[in-house]
Amino acid sequence: MTLIHQFMPDCALREVDRVPTAASPEKAWAAVRAMDLHDVPFIRWLFALRLLPERILARLRGRPVRRSPHMRIDDIAAPGNGFLALAEAPGSEKVIGAIGRFWRPRIDFVRVTPGSFTAFSEPGFGKLAWNIRVEPREGGGAWLGVELRVTATDAASWRRFRRYWWLIGRFSRLIRRSELRRIQRQLDRERSRGNAAPCDRTPLSVSL
Repeated sequence: MTLIHQFMPDCALREVDRVPTAASPEKAWAAVRAMDLHDVPFIRWLFALRLLPERILARLRGRPVRRSPHMRIDDIAAPGNGFLALAEAPGSEKVIGAIGRFWRPRIDFVRVTPGSFTAFSEPGFGKLAWNIRVEPREGGGAWLGVELRVTATDAASWRRFRRYWWLIGRFSRLIRRSELRRIQRQLDRERSRGNAAPCDRTPLSVSL
């Protein structure tokens, strides 16, 4: 059983993307743990666009504007960002979660702990969990994967989230798939220098 399933066994939306690489699981894990979304200009632009209302509101209220030179997994789950590192199985999976009103211009996050995340059920909020995962491939190499699970604590909140996700979900999928492809190319370039043939690049995706 995956770690993400332990934290969100039931969900209203599930999206899975994964790509193969000829690299070893150890090298693949090191690559996904080191990935930095700020390395890709269009991803920086998308995040800046999503955070624009919050930054404008912060300036108007005289509050400091959050800026970070990096957007690695550990940076996303850093204190004060609203996202929480739920669990990690070193070498294979790390899970990040958040609870909040994601559909608002400035997201109202709920402070929870990994131990209270699953049971949280106060009406009015959305819940999401996502992971990065590396699995060995039969015959050698590894699978790189990202899984997203989303739900809400009541029907009205789910309707709000679905309207929000109609637009934001497109960009979320674009970011996840672009990053997987980028890491895949990086790993296979390194592998090809050792005269190994690159593996099939067809991604596997499922939305439920």
